[in-house]
Amino acid sequence: MGGTVGSYSSSVDPLRGLIRAFEGDLDPYIGRIRAFEGGIDPAMGRIRAFEGDIDPYRGLIRAFWGDLAPVAGEIDPSIGRIRAFTDSFVPSSSEISAAWTLAEQTQDYTQVTSLLNGMISQSAQEWQGQVQQITNSDFKTAVQTPFLAKWNVQLDQPETLAGWALFDRQAFLLDWYDTVLNYSGMDRYDHWMNAVRWTPAITQIQGGGSDAVIGLVDFFAANDADVRSKVVYSGGYTGVNNAHGAAVGSLIVASHDGKGVMGIAPRAKVAAYNPFDSSMTANWADVRAGISAVGSRGASVINLSLGVEGFTLPSEWRDVFKTSAIDSFKDKTIYVIAAGNDGSVQTSNIDMSGALDSTFLIVGSVDPLGRISAFSNTPGTACITVSAKCENTAVFKPGGDKFSNSDYLKESGLLMNRFLVAPGEMLLVSDGAGGVTRMSGTSFAAPLVSGAIALIQDRWPWLKNHPRDVAKIILESAQDLGAPGVDAVYGHGLLDIEAAQSALDFNKLKYYAYDGAAGNKKNGKEVNAKALLAKGVQASWAGSNAYFTAFEEIDSAERDFLIPLSSRLFDQSVNGRAFQSYMYDLFMTWVSGNAGFQGGANGLMPTKPRFASLTDNAKAGIGQSGNGWSYAMKGRFMTRETRFGLQPGFSSSLEVAAPDGFASFAVGSGDGALSIAGNGAMQLSSDFNPLTGGNDPLLGFASGDAHMSAKVKVAPNLRISFGLTNNRRDIENDFRNAPLSEDLISQQRLLGDYEATALNVRFDRSLGERTNVSVALTQLHEARAMLGVRSLSSDDFGKGTVSRSATLSSDTMIGDSLQLFASATVARTSSDRSASFRLAKMTSTAWQVGFAKSNLLGSNDNLRFTLAQPLQVEAGQVEFSSIGVVNRETGERGVITQRFDIADPARRRIRAEAHYGAAMADGKTNLALFSSMETRNVRSDIARWTVGGQFRTRF
Repeated sequence: MGGTVGSYSSSVDPLRGLIRAFEGDLDPYIGRIRAFEGGIDPAMGRIRAFEGDIDPYRGLIRAFWGDLAPVAGEIDPSIGRIRAFTDSFVPSSSEISAAWTLAEQTQDYTQVTSLLNGMISQSAQEWQGQVQQITNSDFKTAVQTPFLAKWNVQLDQPETLAGWALFDRQAFLLDWYDTVLNYSGMDRYDHWMNAVRWTPAITQIQGGGSDAVIGLVDFFAANDADVRSKVVYSGGYTGVNNAHGAAVGSLIVASHDGKGVMGIAPRAKVAAYNPFDSSMTANWADVRAGISAVGSRGASVINLSLGVEGFTLPSEWRDVFKTSAIDSFKDKTIYVIAAGNDGSVQTSNIDMSGALDSTFLIVGSVDPLGRISAFSNTPGTACITVSAKCENTAVFKPGGDKFSNSDYLKESGLLMNRFLVAPGEMLLVSDGAGGVTRMSGTSFAAPLVSGAIALIQDRWPWLKNHPRDVAKIILESAQDLGAPGVDAVYGHGLLDIEAAQSALDFNKLKYYAYDGAAGNKKNGKEVNAKALLAKGVQASWAGSNAYFTAFEEIDSAERDFLIPLSSRLFDQSVNGRAFQSYMYDLFMTWVSGNAGFQGGANGLMPTKPRFASLTDNAKAGIGQSGNGWSYAMKGRFMTRETRFGLQPGFSSSLEVAAPDGFASFAVGSGDGALSIAGNGAMQLSSDFNPLTGGNDPLLGFASGDAHMSAKVKVAPNLRISFGLTNNRRDIENDFRNAPLSEDLISQQRLLGDYEATALNVRFDRSLGERTNVSVALTQLHEARAMLGVRSLSSDDFGKGTVSRSATLSSDTMIGDSLQLFASATVARTSSDRSASFRLAKMTSTAWQVGFAKSNLLGSNDNLRFTLAQPLQVEAGQVEFSSIGVVNRETGERGVITQRFDIADPARRRIRAEAHYGAAMADGKTNLALFSSMETRNVRSDIARWTVGGQFRTRF
């Protein structure tokens, strides 16, 4: 059999309704390469190419009913009558199959005939309009009669349905499905697409292969207008009519045009060469001529669905690759070779001395359930040798580092290390005459791999000059089948197109942080991007507004991935959930029982409980000097918000006051915003929280740790206050008692500590006895964040951001029990000009209005209600510079600058809060209730509505 090659394929013979056996007769033309996808030609005694449809080996194609179902929802639901294949396009197919199986046992085909008539009748009712429009004939004339004639079925003669094998019965129903869907006006979805994880969306995102030229050494697709329209070169024998080339080509480049087959890379170009003469066979000289011809026309991937019977990889390929013209393609071409359809295992080693500089993959076939096809050749434990030596017998195992053996595509070693599989049974392909058919064989598994390579080369054009890198991507992204790791049957496993378009190893991704240095604009600072990808990635790596670039090193080259900025930036929450610290603080305060204490000369004395005091700091006098200076300590239990939950803490301060309230000084730790700016109206931590309140929110970012303040009365009705507060989130403290995964800990450590400092100057003016007006100026500095948003790269915000705000607030008393108050803030934020993120004219606003009513239901209760717009960015642009690929042909890196608006009025939030507190039974019983509501549901991490309460009694 040495020296003979054939085109691998097979299919249902629709004229007979049978799967014909292939006996494997010898080709009398010794030394010829033959197409052996067909049956035996009794007239000539040799293997011939098919004329139209191809026959698989009888019994080797497993029953496939129910295995060809597309994913629900992939087919356009608006059509209304195209359903998953498990029930065909009408719900009767499963029932028909079961009834037909029963009829084979009872020999009574009455029910089968009735069901088939019903299927045809329903189809005619559904599809008559489309058929009439396309063919200008009625459904019976154009569809029903030719179809039944093709299968030799006469429904008024039930005996024509007798004696059919299970495969033939299923093929009949599948053919009906295919025939009718030709009139759907839709591209056809097929079972292989699910198996290799490919959808048209991946092709559209990756470019459709528009930058790739695919070499097709096969029968020329002369009668397929769609495939022919992609051909940029055609050579070889002419006048040889065979649909094999059209079928192979359609799986790679068929257009997504609303009809027939969809190719993986529909925008790719084809350089075609037909090595087969009128005998439907070829010799190795013709194959060499074909590869040389398409390679010289720029083909960077060459599909070779041909080979020698009995071999998975015949040794004649060595002489092909060593040919000087073909050897010149070794650094810019990858070869995809079909394994063959003998069902044989390669037992002999393959001498490839002097030819291993060429990069080639061998592709076998699996059925729709992912099992190796019975007809598919496999690699076994055969070795590719150099000078009769097998230098590397290593086999990759799961969990190992595939990259550690980076030379397995350059040196001799096991054939299985270059082998993978793809679906090759009953694939929908072009019939070469403007229609579709189904064919089987490794010939049709190979072009799925070629199409996947075209997508890679389109997305990363410079990889066309790195064929081994592309081969590694294809092999090492495959889905493991069979024995764990690379094995003698499936090789690396099943082609996975989605995985091949994504990173092979997320842990090894890196990016280059832009540092603004003129001499470092191509490389930047290298940073491992592991933490960015702790949750994995999807098939599409694109951001709606802006992105940064991560790189993956393969072998001799690298490829880039565009990652949305939303994956890179984190607010002060984890897993998309903001912690409701203000609610928790209130609850913990109630539980602690700090109903309110007033310092006096006689020590601690309980005062009249009021709801506001539930959030005030408990205050105790600790001394008084002889000259009128007083000293007081106040504190309360509080909770600290961390990235991983709420942890208990204590807020305290020491206050020193001058005689007659002329001046006061305070230092402490905890609620800096309340200590500096809290007054009779704004007395809750949530008033200053940027997520929940609308009063001077810049102070809220810096509230939580050390603070100090000074207040001076400069006139009877004017007081000036100065304050400084700091908030530092210590990452290691946050880890304490937090059950976290190693990935999350790594991610949060990369985020690092959050640190913010705010300086506040405040002017308080009394207008009479009942009204107060305040103006406050605040400056906030965040070390590596912008309004609480941090980046996993410490360089993104440079030396930090600075925000400045002006806040106008007022409160007034109406009567003795009703207080009205309001506050409005305008802020501007700027950044370091050398940072990766640079802000331009960023303006934010916040406001809050409310009232407090005492003695509402009795003499010892209080109600407080507020309506607030938390901090909202009204206008501004972000300019973002990062290191990315600036030359798509060469892969050269450089600085990429993007600009995008960050204002989003559609996400403006309005928040309402209500608090009620009452003391009963002479202060022995306390009742407290609270509730909040978001008027618009624009943030999933903020509860839309909350309610809580506490009832406490002392005995």
